[in-house]
Amino acid sequence: MRYRFTGFPLLSVFLFCCLSVSCAKTANKQSVNATLAELSSLEEKELAGYLENLDRTDPIAPYYQDSSTKELTLQFFASLTHSENVARVILDNAAKYGVRPSLAFALALEESDFKVDAFNKNGDSVDRGLFQLNSKSYPGLKVPDFYDIDTNARYGIAHLKGCLSQAGNEVAALAMYNAGNGRVERGATPKKTLNYVSRILAYEDNISTLFAAKVMAKAQPVSPSLARLVAESMSMGLIASAQDTKTTE
Repeated sequence: MRYRFTGFPLLSVFLFCCLSVSCAKTANKQSVNATLAELSSLEEKELAGYLENLDRTDPIAPYYQDSSTKELTLQFFASLTHSENVARVILDNAAKYGVRPSLAFALALEESDFKVDAFNKNGDSVDRGLFQLNSKSYPGLKVPDFYDIDTNARYGIAHLKGCLSQAGNEVAALAMYNAGNGRVERGATPKKTLNYVSRILAYEDNISTLFAAKVMAKAQPVSPSLARLVAESMSMGLIASAQDTKTTE
């Protein structure tokens, strides 16, 4: 049975960081107003396409890239995976291929529970390692290669990036990762794959929320680059404003 993290109030613990950005409120208000104006001009038939094309702000990658918070970020994921090496390899490959760390870790959690020696037999093929690489999909790899953390994470995250690029959204991309490109493109995605996608998205949200509580809330004062991330996250509704938090208590 897969485990899930206990939820925290969505990023509310990060409000103190948000409030430290003195110029953010004006910029956020203008950004929100512009977004609302754009949405109000859309016709009903255009809404689905608009939502599919929305970029989702990554609240984790900037913290790993920033020297002042890199170690704190690494230790957070080391505690999550019970391995600093696994955490570092996933973070580095997520950065290399431009994949959100929260999504990469959520996928590894679903696929193997972060167990580098995970093994699963699928009829005439087997899935191995951290990202459960399939023996038929990677015939050039030798058995020890599948269990090598660096090799497995590199191929797994690169494949996830390929699925994201081809699918255009993470729901279809995760379905492709699990069921194969052909089945998803034909509209033959099995129900178990839909459940698989749902679990990963829930894991990703929980990881992001826990990261906010354990890392974002401690990373004060914030650097200018992180301050910009806060402003962007607030404008997209990923982080509540202080006033919103007060009215919902």
